[in-house]
Amino acid sequence: MGKFWKFFIAVILLPTAFFALWQLGRVVFDLVFVSKSVLFFIAGAVIYAAVHIKIYNFSRLYVLAHEGMHALAALFFGYKVHSMKVKEDSGQVKMSDINAAVVLAPYVVPLYFLIGALVCFILYKTGYDNAWWVSSFAAVLGFLWGFHILHTVKTLTETTQPDLKAAGGKTFSLVVIVVVNILFALIITAVIFPGHVSLFSALKDIFVSTFKFWKAVIDYAVDFTVRTFKL
Repeated sequence: MGKFWKFFIAVILLPTAFFALWQLGRVVFDLVFVSKSVLFFIAGAVIYAAVHIKIYNFSRLYVLAHEGMHALAALFFGYKVHSMKVKEDSGQVKMSDINAAVVLAPYVVPLYFLIGALVCFILYKTGYDNAWWVSSFAAVLGFLWGFHILHTVKTLTETTQPDLKAAGGKTFSLVVIVVVNILFALIITAVIFPGHVSLFSALKDIFVSTFKFWKAVIDYAVDFTVRTFKL
């Protein structure tokens, strides 16, 4: 797919990013009043932010996850991984080929969060299911989610990322990163709180809102054209 079409897709998805963020905010706001676990999750994210800013940002661990996700995504698509280097603030993976998914994988897949979620799920199913443990799991997952989000923002804002150009351009890459991260967060909340969050309803609202936005834009453009040129 050419860069023009990727840019076009990015423009189409811009209102989707806004409506998805609005939907996520509404879901989290509602959950705060029905589950203490959400508060512990938020607390965990805040604790990570404080540690990241004031103490240590775990940069080498992030680079390891970042380059590791490039490698895992490449293997998923059948490409060969020739080598991987991890340093304190940089890394490199040499692969036989790439695509947009391989390039953007580290920015949208929270590797440590997924590992942490799997461990918490196993512990929960093996008897660690009282209120104290559930709250602890929520705090740990919030910590790991904060790790993913802060490092993603840091990586995208502090240095010029060749990944964005390789994936199809900065605009396309940033919009995809934002939309996918928000959708991932919605999926996680729906999985953890199935009785309180309807993923289908949330996705439907996002789609309908996006559709109405672009319909209004097109209707206005057509009306403006007719009135201007008196068609």
